[in-house]
Amino acid sequence: MTEEEAAKFVGLNTGEFSEKVSSLKIPGWKSGEFKQSVLLKYFEPTQTDGFDSHVIAVSNQKGGEGKTTISLYLAEALAESHKVLLIDWDPQANATQLFLKDDVPSVMDYLGYRGKKARNIEPAIKTIGENFDLLPSTLELANLTTPYERDDFELLNEAILPLRSRYEFIIIDCPPSLGLILENALICADYILVPIQTRAFSLQGIRDLYETFQKIQRKANQRLKLLGAVLNQYEGQKALAGLAEGVKKYFPVFDTVIQRREAIPQAQAKMSFLAKIDLATMKNFRELAVEVKSKINVQKN
Repeated sequence: MTEEEAAKFVGLNTGEFSEKVSSLKIPGWKSGEFKQSVLLKYFEPTQTDGFDSHVIAVSNQKGGEGKTTISLYLAEALAESHKVLLIDWDPQANATQLFLKDDVPSVMDYLGYRGKKARNIEPAIKTIGENFDLLPSTLELANLTTPYERDDFELLNEAILPLRSRYEFIIIDCPPSLGLILENALICADYILVPIQTRAFSLQGIRDLYETFQKIQRKANQRLKLLGAVLNQYEGQKALAGLAEGVKKYFPVFDTVIQRREAIPQAQAKMSFLAKIDLATMKNFRELAVEVKSKINVQKN
């Protein structure tokens, strides 16, 4: 956008805006061309059109903690009363394979990585249920490893900016690793939610994830907030009574605990929504959705 458009976007007159971007050396201050995603790091916009989604990154660098399960069924629960987009941002594409049997185009074809021209990502989105859309993934996303340009950290953010006026919630199912893929997710997210399976060694890597969160929040996305950790596949083990206390050193812990239930793998094996398999288990995720919405409202106030 031009300098005049950018100034209007952040609620300043052109002179005030020019002085501020020059003093902060905000990218675009020399050329006079600005990206909305960059402006959002430095200003609170006065125009809310296109920025009304709550974007939640579901992340834990450790594998087997239930990121896809939490992402899927939290999104399903939210979609019962809100318009939701689930972004499968994991090269393993587990969420994609549960719902889409046919080949899907690679999300990499739309991102503008390594000299490719960025394309409108909307044609890649698939509707999988009422109020419930999916941006699918493929193994090719694993090639998003090395930042060749500064904008490579903003690829997902730029891709979903036009979508944020269409959805009330955008859930990003992140890969079990640190790196450029995760950094893209955290740079475009408003909140981070951390699934932690209630077993020994689940605290491994939590500190590294917290430090990544702090780095992104400090340097690239000041909007990013800790939504909290969700204890997953809980069976009430007394031996792990101190797990929540260990987590609280880094993340607030949700009151809602996701119980271990056979209905979850059954729904995934049948490629079905959880509500069609077991309403009692679905109730657990509805409770999580209510707490997520409560936490977001509290953090916004």
